[in-house]
Amino acid sequence: MRYLYFRPNAAGHARPHRHPLLAHLDSCASRAHVAELHGRLIRAHLAADPAVAGRLVALLASPAGGRDMRRARRVLDGMSPPNAPAWNCVIRGHTSRGAPRDALAAFRAMVRRGVAPDSYTMAAAVSATAAADGWAWEWRATGDAIHAMVRKIGCAADLFVTSGLVNLYGTFGSVEYARKVFGEMQERDVVSWTSMISAFAQRGIWDDALRFLAEMQADGIAPNKVTIISMLTACGRGQDVDRGRWVYGQLSEYGIEADTDIGNALVSMYVKCGCMSDALEAFKVMPARNTKSWNTLIDGFVQNQKHKEALKMFEEMLSSDFTPDAVTLVCVLSACTQLGDLQQGRNLHSYIRSSEICCDTILTNSLINMYAKCGDMAAAEVVFKAMKQRDVVSWTTMVCGYVHGRQFTAAFIFFEEMKDAGIVASEMALVSLLSACSQLGALGRGREIHAYIEEKNIKLDVFLESALVDMYAKCGCIDMAAEIFSKMQHKQTLTWNSMVGGLASNGHGKEAVHLFDQMLKFGDPKPDGITFKTVLGACAHVGMVSEGLCYFHSMPSFGIAPDIEHYGCIVDLLSRAGLVEEAFEFIKKMPIDPNPVIWGSLLSACRFHDKMDLVRRVRLHVIKLDPNDVGTHVMIANLYAEGGQWDDVQQIREQMVSRGIEKSPGYSSIQV
Repeated sequence: MRYLYFRPNAAGHARPHRHPLLAHLDSCASRAHVAELHGRLIRAHLAADPAVAGRLVALLASPAGGRDMRRARRVLDGMSPPNAPAWNCVIRGHTSRGAPRDALAAFRAMVRRGVAPDSYTMAAAVSATAAADGWAWEWRATGDAIHAMVRKIGCAADLFVTSGLVNLYGTFGSVEYARKVFGEMQERDVVSWTSMISAFAQRGIWDDALRFLAEMQADGIAPNKVTIISMLTACGRGQDVDRGRWVYGQLSEYGIEADTDIGNALVSMYVKCGCMSDALEAFKVMPARNTKSWNTLIDGFVQNQKHKEALKMFEEMLSSDFTPDAVTLVCVLSACTQLGDLQQGRNLHSYIRSSEICCDTILTNSLINMYAKCGDMAAAEVVFKAMKQRDVVSWTTMVCGYVHGRQFTAAFIFFEEMKDAGIVASEMALVSLLSACSQLGALGRGREIHAYIEEKNIKLDVFLESALVDMYAKCGCIDMAAEIFSKMQHKQTLTWNSMVGGLASNGHGKEAVHLFDQMLKFGDPKPDGITFKTVLGACAHVGMVSEGLCYFHSMPSFGIAPDIEHYGCIVDLLSRAGLVEEAFEFIKKMPIDPNPVIWGSLLSACRFHDKMDLVRRVRLHVIKLDPNDVGTHVMIANLYAEGGQWDDVQQIREQMVSRGIEKSPGYSSIQV
């Protein structure tokens, strides 16, 4: 161990020649231990020394220091001046922690402060870019810029940097760029070859992948387990399970032992291909497992909608004396959420508290989401208020939870608190709040949210634009809805549904039908079941019987089987047009049993069109379906009363008394 040597500083504080505290820098095993040591170094006037601070940054950004990046950055910013090795530790630490955006932000800050990056810096920056969303154009541009900087500062011959660039372009799917960088390399190792082979495999270009694998061996470099893991990962991404089985079968040929890392990669490959029985079998035959093995399988069950199996595997994990980490708990909480199993979620929360597991922001957000989706907003708010650090996901989950539970006032209060906290609302939160405005008919609130979107320059995606269209349409401001709709560059089915439905509900039935015809003419997107319900309702309101029947009979050509609501729309269409006998015959020929709503619709038509002869026949069907429905009995009684058939009225009222059916007063609510 090489200790640091010190001289007295300008303030006169003598620094020991070999201070005993420095020995602890290599023996810290937890975040708490590092924090304690940091405090002791400050009190001993050692923390300001650049060499000590640099070692402290490295420790804080490492697994031993719990990757405490916030504290690492504070120490780094306090250095005078921060050097490249310290910056490199911070960049790598962010990437290892799964925060490549923060890593690249640190890299940019380093360059802005005039610290010259070295080959280690560039390797770390390339790795961070590859760990980001490689398919997004912004990250491809970042990768190209970093590649240009690599050339500029003379790192293009560095093996680690160029191997990282091959992997970077392979991640982007730019196989030709990866091949170009690979071809320019003066030296290649197993990492370089593996990155190139993985780039081909990820794009499904297996002929070239296998050719490079052969060339690699001809070059005297044997594939290692990283090569196998990379190829298995590529098979998982491409959902090529047969190729994945073939890759795993090559282990013996290459003399590679199937250890835990390869077993985890195999399980992950099966999971991504949706082959959960194979994943479970591969998991069971693993010679050794670690927490990642359990996490991969549990998350696989969750991703493949097998939530009960995920909970069962979690119980097996605990009984096998494995300690779950935050990733495990997030997966299990997701399973509880999808099942709506509030009690299981509470049990898991109790386990987290009793085990004194450190709840990071992601895990805490998962707890809030579980409580919110399971309907316990009081518990969600308790967890939320106990958070030391809240991010936009925390606020979004609370807002969406309140809207989902129809606690609209609380949702708007949280939105105001979110703004006061300086958090810019996410698109998901805004869509949820606009949905609340739609349900309340709160046009004023909706306009305020629209103004907030414009004020904050929030990017309008198709979901947010569709929510605005829906809000304005349902609040009766159909002109504003049409204006937003006409300016949208990309429209999804839900967008068309909102606009067609808005026109129909605001008395513009013919315009709604015309817009639906335009949708069919464009051909993309295709209508869904909701679209047909909307347009059939519009046809009913404007008396377009033949058009409505034509649309109804065209549904199977779009792969849509009519449900009970579609049949109800046709009954309403015929009934409103006075074709009550045709409606009655249509109901009798329905392939699914009509519900009380359909019969009620026909009864209303009989009343409106004075078809009393049909009432008796319909009455028997209605009362048989729901003998205790007060609305049905009252409607039939009123029909008989209007026709002067008082004996029948008396009979209906006696039936209501004998069955304990009472008419309750109605009420309405509006937002003021």
